[in-house]
Amino acid sequence: MSHCTRFEFSYVNEEVIAKAFGKMGISPATDIVAEFPSEFSKKVLSKIGYMGSRQFRAVCGKTVDGFNLFVCQVDEGTYKLLIEHDDISVEDESIKTDLALSFQRAYISVAIDETIKRIEASGVPVRTTEALHGFEVEFGPNYEYSIHVTLAGDDIMEEVRGVKGDICTKLTEELEALLSSPTAELLTEWKPEYTVVHEEQVLQILSANL
Repeated sequence: MSHCTRFEFSYVNEEVIAKAFGKMGISPATDIVAEFPSEFSKKVLSKIGYMGSRQFRAVCGKTVDGFNLFVCQVDEGTYKLLIEHDDISVEDESIKTDLALSFQRAYISVAIDETIKRIEASGVPVRTTEALHGFEVEFGPNYEYSIHVTLAGDDIMEEVRGVKGDICTKLTEELEALLSSPTAELLTEWKPEYTVVHEEQVLQILSANL
C-alpha cells in the first residue's frame, strides 16, 4: 500500500449528482426549492406566495413510491441531500435512511467511473467491484494494482495498494475532488512504497497520461 487517506464525504459536483440519479433509475431535473420554518408555512403560506426562509438551486428526482430527493446547493460547490414524502409515517424514516445511503453510493460509483475512464484512456485494463462497505478498482495487466474506497459513516477512506511511487496521488486526486469539499481536511498516511522510484511500464504509462 502506498498511501491511505481519510476525509469527510461531501456532494460537490452537479454533473455527478445528476448521473447518480440516473444510476438509481430516477430522471433528474433542476429547480429552485425553498426551506420552510414550519409545516404550516410550507403547506398553507406557500400557496399564497410565501417562498420560505431560504431558496436553493437543486437537482431533484422522485422515486416510484413517492419519495422526493432534493440535492440542494447550499454554497458554492457544496450540496446537501434532502428527502421528503407527502404522507409522513413512522416507516418513512428508515426508508429515507436507506435512500440516502443508496444515493451516496450511486454518487461515489459515478466518481469512481470517472477514475476508471482515466485509467482506460491510458490503455490499461481496469475493472471495479462493489462490496457492502465500498468499492474496489483493480487495474494493470494482471489487475495487480488497486484502489479501495470504503464508506465509514460520513467519512471516506481510500487506499492505493501495489503501486510504487508518487503516481498514487495522481490516481486518487479526481476521486478526492469529487467526494470532498475544497475546504475538507484530508488525513493521509504515507507508506514506504510512496518513496520508491517505480520502473514498471504500466505505472510509467499511467504517470505520463493521468
